[in-house]
Amino acid sequence: METVLAAARQALAGDRVRLRELRDADLPMLVDWWRSPDVAVFNDRIQPRPDKPLEEMYRQWSDNGAASGAGFCVETVDGDLIGHVALWGAEGRNRCATFGIMIGPEHQSQRLGSEATQIMVNYGFNELGLHRIELMVNADNDRAIAAYRRAGFEREGLFRSKLFYGGRFHDQVFMAALSRSC
Repeated sequence: METVLAAARQALAGDRVRLRELRDADLPMLVDWWRSPDVAVFNDRIQPRPDKPLEEMYRQWSDNGAASGAGFCVETVDGDLIGHVALWGAEGRNRCATFGIMIGPEHQSQRLGSEATQIMVNYGFNELGLHRIELMVNADNDRAIAAYRRAGFEREGLFRSKLFYGGRFHDQVFMAALSRSC
């Protein structure tokens, strides 16, 4: 039994960060980070939204009751909340899901997001049985692209002029990681 519990703990933990369930106390910080200009520029919509819809979005991403995905808060091993990760839209037949991550601005550029990404990718492949995990990232977000590459993602395509912000259009990169087991 101890071996099973240790394996379960290890599936959601790394050297510096671990993944855990969403708690109501996390929501104010996650909502504040979502609205931060350092994070909002990489969201689909750079529009102010009320707290309740954003809180519901995080609850939905973190429900973990459906086979179509999983979402977790990211915290340091000391217990400090630093962000959120999710896999969603999992297709049973194709064993494919989409990955997303949000790291609070004060915790960026420390490779904590890289470790959280690797943990979630491993979780998707080893625990959820996924074969493919894909994502889209702003082509200007060099830090995120490097983190995704470290986690095993490869560039598969470019959506030219897909995103509009700051008064102009920007490219978006399509990346994916494949399980080594199939």
